[in-house]
Amino acid sequence: MPSVPKPAPPHGTVTLLDEEAGTQMLSFFSTTVVLLLGTAVSLAYLFDALSSLPLRPATLICALALATLIGIRKGHARIAGQILIWGSWAIILASAPFGSGNRSVGVVGIPLLIFMQGWLKGPRHAIGMTIATVAALLGISLAEHYNWITQAGPIPPLLRWLMLCAIFCIMGFFTVLSHRLHLKRYSEQVRLATTLALVTEHSPIMLAAVDAEGRYRYVNNNYAHFHGKSTDELIGNPVVDTVGADTLRQIRQTLLKNDDGRGAYRSRHQDPVSGIERWLETSVQQARTNDGAEDGFYAILRDITDEVRSAEQVNFLAYHDSLTGLPNRALMLDRLRQAILRGEREDSLVVVCYLDLDGFKRLNDTWGHSTGDSVLIQLADRLQDCVRGTDTVARLGGDEFVVLLGGIENREEIPATVARLLKAVECPIPISESRSIALSASIGVSVCPLNGEEPDVLLRNADQAMLIAKQSGRSRCSLFDTELEGRARALYQTTANVERGLAEGEFVLFYQPRVNMRLGTVVGVEALIRWAHPEEGLILPVSFLPYVEGSEVAVRLGRWVLAEALSQMQRWSAIGLHLPISVNISGHHLKAPGFGEHLAKLLEAHPGIPAERLEIEILETAAMEDVEKVARIIRDSASLGVSFALDDFGTGHSSLTYVRRLPARTLKIDKSFVRNILEDPEDLAIAKGVVALARSFGREVVAEGMETIEHGVALLSIGCEHAQGYGIAHPMPAEAVPAWIAQWKCPACWGDAPRPAT
Repeated sequence: MPSVPKPAPPHGTVTLLDEEAGTQMLSFFSTTVVLLLGTAVSLAYLFDALSSLPLRPATLICALALATLIGIRKGHARIAGQILIWGSWAIILASAPFGSGNRSVGVVGIPLLIFMQGWLKGPRHAIGMTIATVAALLGISLAEHYNWITQAGPIPPLLRWLMLCAIFCIMGFFTVLSHRLHLKRYSEQVRLATTLALVTEHSPIMLAAVDAEGRYRYVNNNYAHFHGKSTDELIGNPVVDTVGADTLRQIRQTLLKNDDGRGAYRSRHQDPVSGIERWLETSVQQARTNDGAEDGFYAILRDITDEVRSAEQVNFLAYHDSLTGLPNRALMLDRLRQAILRGEREDSLVVVCYLDLDGFKRLNDTWGHSTGDSVLIQLADRLQDCVRGTDTVARLGGDEFVVLLGGIENREEIPATVARLLKAVECPIPISESRSIALSASIGVSVCPLNGEEPDVLLRNADQAMLIAKQSGRSRCSLFDTELEGRARALYQTTANVERGLAEGEFVLFYQPRVNMRLGTVVGVEALIRWAHPEEGLILPVSFLPYVEGSEVAVRLGRWVLAEALSQMQRWSAIGLHLPISVNISGHHLKAPGFGEHLAKLLEAHPGIPAERLEIEILETAAMEDVEKVARIIRDSASLGVSFALDDFGTGHSSLTYVRRLPARTLKIDKSFVRNILEDPEDLAIAKGVVALARSFGREVVAEGMETIEHGVALLSIGCEHAQGYGIAHPMPAEAVPAWIAQWKCPACWGDAPRPAT
């Protein structure tokens, strides 16, 4: 059978002495010592001329060498080495008083023994042998001084030659033995380095090993390439010359912070090759010797530039409008909250201007969405030019803007500011080289503290004032006043009607299927409330839910939805249909006292229904208002088996920190992003970002508002497999769900849709 050649070691590794060769050399030197001294001893016994030789020490040395040889043959090289070192040490010092004392030839071998002991066992063992040697030599010196021992005469030349040969043979033997043990001690480290080199050769990971003196012990090709050097240029050279003193100091501080000798940090670096700023994640681990002493450190570096930039983009889009770059609703509400607090301290007014363009839909229909987007971008710049640097201009969506003014001393300043805003809107906006269009806007204004002291209240009042302005004509402004407040009282009537309808059983649940587009299976349904009004017919939730939000009626309505959904699951289970149901509840209901207790009682009242089939959806914006409390409620409810989903994801904060802190299983991409993914690259980018974010945190993702088959193909191409929307099915009564599931067929193109690149 032909032999297989051994692979060449990777670049940057060290080739050590072969173990078989080391063993052969050990055997050779051991045999040499035995034969040499054995011959000398035999001659001493046979010939009277050599009768003066000290046979006992020579015999003992020969026996030690023989015992060591036997030990090595038995596989106990380390133990045999220690016996030989200490045995030789004892024989040399015990023979010295009977030779020339401290001037004995054998004493010259003691330093070599100490050196070998330090190499094999470490500095502590060498120090111990040194102390023992000093003590023994002092004892011999005292014995010589007080004539406690009788020294022999001069050493015969033959004996001196034999003793020197024995010492050098023993030292040679120790050298080979030390190399053999050194090989055995570090062979695993070399194998590890070789493996790491092979593994990381085609990996983006950068690896470096640094010794206790701050010099590179090992680097892989990726690390060397990042610093614009080769591995040969780095290995053996100081680390500080490559990374700088500040980075090295940061590494040492990271190691000192943790008792386990490991840590990680992120940092920015200037790429020496391309000059591009890169983000690195560095993980460091303290290296230690067998006796626990610090022996440098290991560093693993990973280029996370793309991850950081993606996170920054997602975070920016979470707080800013993707088209204009203006703050979105979430950021605007946060700044409004800060402005209210600042106004309280400074005794000043905060003004909220709600701006809605007149007839903007007609502009989009006439000139196209691209022209409409261009107009909105130019208008955003104009509005920012009309206000101070401390004020905020935000886009809520579509053609709706909010201008937040802080530090207003009196109400007389408001008309002038509003007039500037209207003038900026009415100034013609160019849409081509030869054509411009003129717009108008309706503005509603609310003032803090005159019209409320809560951000949501101020925004709602400004919105109501804007509707009054729009009803009064175009290019008008309306200030929220008591008359509008009177109209708002009609909300209370709506709340009362909802409470009555709930008591009389006028509400029903419709169900919209959720499917796995890749597999073509129905994975659940979402429960959607409807008001079967006896006079007005079926009323959608948008007509009544906003009016009861934050009230006790909303809590009772949410409890009814939960109970009805569980009862419906029980009815479906009776006919063999086991469908998970998602239920929407308000943030006020979730944070209401006794939510967990009431949920537990509902689950106990339906023992045949596994809690895992119930999913509770909460609005992202509601969760962010009190993230710590919401996270605690979610964890408590999850202990019952219930899962949670963040609804309308992407319209609120969408901060990575918040996503990490909220233990919600599912993220639902808001339909406002899904609807336009075929036409709007920004919406597609947001959807991709949400899918990537969900994958990074181990969350499921569901797309809402999937309206066409083509939308499904686009969603599958970015890795989103679960979806719901009119492109699958409209919400339907409970009794229609089984028949729909039985006849529904997944479009063939969904199963054949390309998978996202990994």
